[in-house]
Amino acid sequence: MGDITRTIDMPADGPQAGTVFGGRFHSDGGSQFMANNFSTNGGPIYIDSSSDNRLPASIRELPDAVLSSHFTGRVDELQQIDRAFSASSGDLPARCVIHGMPGVGKTQLALRYAMLASEKSKDVYTFWVSAASVEKLARDFSKLVDICLPGRHAVDQATKLTLARAWLEDPTAGKKWFLVLDNVTRETSRMILEEILPRRNSGGRLLFTTRTASIAESCTISSKSLTIALQPPGLHDAVKMLAAGAGRGGKVAEDAEDAEDAEDAEDANLECLVRSVGHLPLAIDQAASYLKESGSSTKELLDLYQSEEIMEVLSWENDLSRHEEKSVVTTFLPALNRVSQTAPDAVTLLRIFCFCDPENIPISILKQGYGALSQENEQVIPTASAAKARGAVIDLFRSPIRLSKAIQEIQRLSLAVYTVEGSERTVRIHDLVHLLLRSKLIAAAEREQWLKMVICIVCKAFEGIGDRRSPRNWSRCGQFISHIEFMGTFAALYGLHDDTLLDANSWAAVYFDECGLYRKAASMHKQTWDRRKAVLGEEDPDTLTSMVNLASTYWKQGRWKEAEELEVQAMETRKRVLGEEHPDTLTSMANLALTYRKQGRWKQAEELEVQAMETRKRVLGEEHLHTLTSMGNLASTHRSQGRWEEAEKLEVQVMETMKRVLGDEHPFTLHSMNNLASTLESQSRNEEAISLMNRCLKLREQVLGQEHPDTLTSMSNLAFALESQNRNEEAISLMNRCLELRKQVLGPEHPDTLTSMNNLALALESQSRIKEAISLMNECLELQKQVLGPKHPHTEDSLKTLHVWQDREDKP
Repeated sequence: MGDITRTIDMPADGPQAGTVFGGRFHSDGGSQFMANNFSTNGGPIYIDSSSDNRLPASIRELPDAVLSSHFTGRVDELQQIDRAFSASSGDLPARCVIHGMPGVGKTQLALRYAMLASEKSKDVYTFWVSAASVEKLARDFSKLVDICLPGRHAVDQATKLTLARAWLEDPTAGKKWFLVLDNVTRETSRMILEEILPRRNSGGRLLFTTRTASIAESCTISSKSLTIALQPPGLHDAVKMLAAGAGRGGKVAEDAEDAEDAEDAEDANLECLVRSVGHLPLAIDQAASYLKESGSSTKELLDLYQSEEIMEVLSWENDLSRHEEKSVVTTFLPALNRVSQTAPDAVTLLRIFCFCDPENIPISILKQGYGALSQENEQVIPTASAAKARGAVIDLFRSPIRLSKAIQEIQRLSLAVYTVEGSERTVRIHDLVHLLLRSKLIAAAEREQWLKMVICIVCKAFEGIGDRRSPRNWSRCGQFISHIEFMGTFAALYGLHDDTLLDANSWAAVYFDECGLYRKAASMHKQTWDRRKAVLGEEDPDTLTSMVNLASTYWKQGRWKEAEELEVQAMETRKRVLGEEHPDTLTSMANLALTYRKQGRWKQAEELEVQAMETRKRVLGEEHLHTLTSMGNLASTHRSQGRWEEAEKLEVQVMETMKRVLGDEHPFTLHSMNNLASTLESQSRNEEAISLMNRCLKLREQVLGQEHPDTLTSMSNLAFALESQNRNEEAISLMNRCLELRKQVLGPEHPDTLTSMNNLALALESQSRIKEAISLMNECLELQKQVLGPKHPHTEDSLKTLHVWQDREDKP
C-alpha cells in the first residue's frame, strides 16, 4: 500500500510564496494540492436570509420511531428543561444538559421534550444530531445544510459544517431553532465546544445528552444553562411504564400491607419486576416487550428473574454499580435464550452485530462484504467451528428471505431497533444490550474468530467504494468509519494484528484528512503506525507508509517540526531499505523539501528539490506527473527567494505540459496556472497576472465549487493583485471574505489564515485605517510566535512592520 495521503509529493496546501518589503506575505501560491482543516471558532459568517425563503414556517427532523410508545411520567424533568431554557438571556442560545448512566432514558426524555416543543411552537426549526462519534456528529450536523440551504448540496463536508453553524448563528432572519445533540462523548464534546457550537442567536436552544457529569459540565461553560442528573424514574412511573408497554394493569400498592392484600396479584408482580430491573427505563422497556411478544405472564418472567442463572452479573468497565449491572442483565437474558433456541439465523446475525458499532449498522455494508468470506484462506478461518460459522454467515446473506426473517425476529424481541430510510436499512442496538450479546452469544474462545469475520466483511466492503478521496463518496465512506474504529478497539483488546483492518484504518484517516478533521486523522494515523511498528518492525514499507501519512497530517496542521522529524527518518530509512532512486524515497525527499521551505530554509529546500527533479526526469521521464510536481516545487522555492525569471520559466513549462497531458481544467493544471499568475504579479506584471488569476478563479469555481480551499487561494491572490492596482475596496472586500472563510475552514491559527490576516492588516494600513491595522497585525504576530516561532521570516517581518506602525502612531 503506497503513501495514501500524498501519492505525489506536495502536501495539501503547498507553501506560502515568500515576502516582499513591508512584511506582506503572498497568498500560498506554489502548491499542487490544497487541503482544508476544519475549525469553526472564528468570527461569524452570516448567511443571506433570502436563502431561507424556500423553507416552510417550521421544520421537524426528529427520530420519532425511537421514542417508546409507552413513555410516561418525567413531568418534573420536562419542567426542569423548560426552566433552563426560560432562564436564558442575552444573545447566546439557551443550553440544557441531561446526563446519566446508559439506559436511564436520556435520549427518550430529550426526544419527548423536543416533540412536545415542536408541537407547542409552530414556527421552530427542530433538529436531531447524534454526537456519539466525531464522524456521526459531522455527518448529522452537515445535513442541516441540505435541509435549510437548498441548492448547497454539492459543497464538501467541512464547508457544510461551516455553513450549518453560520445558519444557526445568523440572527438576521429572526428564526427560532431547537437542536438536540444526543450522546455527547469526551471526544465529540471537544469538537462541539471548539468548532460546532453556535455562540450567537438568542432564538436558538441547545439540548445535550451525555453519560458523565464531567462532560455535562464542559457543555455548560460560558452559558446560562442547567445540568440535569437524570435518575431512574420513581416506582409509580416505572410501574406505569411497564404496565403500559406490556398491556397489563398498573396500580401501585401504597405500602407492604396493601401489597399483600392487593386483589390483583398482577399489579404486585409488576411492582416486583420493576424493582428487579432497578427501575431502569431501558430494562423496563425490554421487559414489557418480552411480556407482550412472548405471551408470558408477569409471574413467569418474575420467576426467571429470580433464578440463579438470571442473577449472573456481568463485569463492566464503566461506573455502574453492581446492583445496576444485575438489573440490566436480567432484562435481556430471557430474550437471548429464546432467540438462541428458536432462531439460529437471528443468532448468526447478532454475532455479526457484536463487533459493529451498535448505534447505526447499515445492512447494506454487510450484504456488500459478506462474499469476501468465501475468498478467505485457512489462515483466516483456521478451525472447524470457524468454518461452520463462516458458512452460516454466507448462507444467511445469500438468502434475502432468511435475512429478513432474522431481522424481524431480532426486532420482535426488541433486541434492536430496525429502521428504513429510502433504500437504506439500519439496525440500532443499545450499548448495554450489545455488551450482553457479545458476552452471552459468543464463547470467549470464539470471539476473535468472529471479529476476524466481521473485519473481513466490513473492510472488504469499504475497499469496494472506489475513490475514497472523492467528495462524491464521502457519504458512503462515513457509514464505515465508526465500525472500523469499533473493530480496532477489539483488535487491540485481543492482541489481533490484521492487515486488512490496518489498511482500512489508514483510509479512514484519509477520510478525516479530506474532510478537514485533522486531529482525528492524526490520531488514526498514529494508531496505525504504532501497530505496524509493533508487528512488522520499524523498517517495513507499510510501517514507513504510516509514518509518512502521519507526517503529512502534521504538515497540514502547521506542525512542521514534528513533520520534519518524521520525514527525515522516513527518507533516510527508505534510502537504506529501498534505494536512493526508489519512487517512495523521492517522495520522502520532496516532502521534506516542502517542510524546509515552510520554515524559510530555502537553501536546504532547493538542494533536495533539484535532486528529486533530476532523478525523476531520469527514472520516470520529463512528462511524468511526479516530475512536473518537482519542477513546480522548485519554481516555488525560486519565487520565495525572489528569483522570478527562473521561477517563471519553470512554471510556464509545467503549465503547458499539464495542459497537454491532463487537460485545461484539471485541478493540477489550475494549480500550475495559479502559481504562474503569482510569479507574474510578483514582478509587477499586474494586468497579465489579474487576467490569469480571474481565469483560474472562474475555472476553480466551476470545477471545485465557490468555497473550496483552492478557490479561496485564487480569491486571496486576486485580492492581492487588485490592491497592487489601487482597486482597494474590491481588494479589502475579498481579503475579509477570504480571512473569515479560512478561519472557519482551516482554523484561526492555521498558517494560511495568518497569511490572510497579515495581508488584510497591510491593506487596512494602506488606506490609513491604522488602528484597525495595528490591532489585526498584533493579533497576527502573537499567533505567528506560537505557531511559526519567533525566528520564522514571516514572524520577523510582522514584528518589524508592527514596530514601524506603532512608532509612527506614537509620534506627535
